[in-house]
Amino acid sequence: MELNVKESVYEPMEDSKLMQKAVQLRAKGKSILDVGTGSGIQAISASLAGAKEVWACDINPEAVKCAKANATSNKVEVNVIQSNLFENVPKKKFDLIVFNPPYLPSDGKHDDIRWSGGYEGIEVILDFFEQVKPFLAEKGEILFIFSSHAKQDKMKKVLKQVGFNLNVIGKKRIFFEEIYLGLAILV
Repeated sequence: MELNVKESVYEPMEDSKLMQKAVQLRAKGKSILDVGTGSGIQAISASLAGAKEVWACDINPEAVKCAKANATSNKVEVNVIQSNLFENVPKKKFDLIVFNPPYLPSDGKHDDIRWSGGYEGIEVILDFFEQVKPFLAEKGEILFIFSSHAKQDKMKKVLKQVGFNLNVIGKKRIFFEEIYLGLAILV
C-alpha cells in the first residue's frame, strides 16, 4: 500500500516499510498506538487497513505536525499528540502498539534523537518496555524494530524479566546492519 507522504521529519526507510507490512496485516478492527510516529506512516497504514481507532505520538513537535498533515492528505482519522513515549498518551488499552524507535548505538558525539537509541542502542527500547504494560490490551501485541548493532542479548534478557516473549518475525539487510522486526507479547 503506497501512502501519500508529503511531509517527513525522517524519511520512511526500509525499517518503516518492513514494519508497515506487519501493521497492515494486523490492524483490521483493532485499536492501535504508534509510538514515535515520525511521518505517521504506521498510523496511516493502520487506519487504511481498517483499524477501529488509531493514536500516534512523537516527542518531536515537528513530527506531530508532519503526521497530522500526512493523515489529512491520506484522508484518515488519526489522533496525533506530542508525547515522550507514554507521558501524554490517554490511559486506555491498545490491541497493537507499534514502535520504530531510535535503535543505533550512540557514539557520544554526533547523537541525533532520530537514530540514537542510547549508548548500547537499546536504552530507548528498554524505557518503552518498562512503561508499556498499562497501555497494552490483555492479548495485545507490540511490533518494534531493532538493529544487529544493538546489545540484543541484554535487550532480550530485560524483556523476559519484565514479562515479554520476543519473536523476530522479519528482517532486512541494509548497508552495514541487519534490522529486525520484533513481535513482543506478554507471557
